[in-house]
Amino acid sequence: MKHILVIDDVSTNLKCVGMILRNQYQVTMLKSGEEALNYLNSHIPDLILLDIRMQGMNGYEVMEHLKRSPATAQIPVILITADSAKESKEKGIALGAADFIGKPFEPQLLLDRIEAVWKEEE
Repeated sequence: MKHILVIDDVSTNLKCVGMILRNQYQVTMLKSGEEALNYLNSHIPDLILLDIRMQGMNGYEVMEHLKRSPATAQIPVILITADSAKESKEKGIALGAADFIGKPFEPQLLLDRIEAVWKEEE
């Protein structure tokens, strides 16, 4: 079973994503970028769903850390955010995100985008 790490500082968002993914994937949910980076010192998921707007370390900062580390640089990251600005998507893709999903999203869209990212990685 593939492992997905979900990073979002809003508990409701974590619960929602967890409900969508839990039957098909192993899911780990964390509430901050700092927590995620600590977790990634000893765990390597198959994919990361990362919120951009978080208290403390934001998603862009997490991406920069991920891409600098040889241990995490190859993990595909899908950014998730309510920010629909074109610049946000462009910045995320420039930092190495595999995809970008706006909130709110349809459950099937999330599942399809995850699978599409893995197909591109093959």
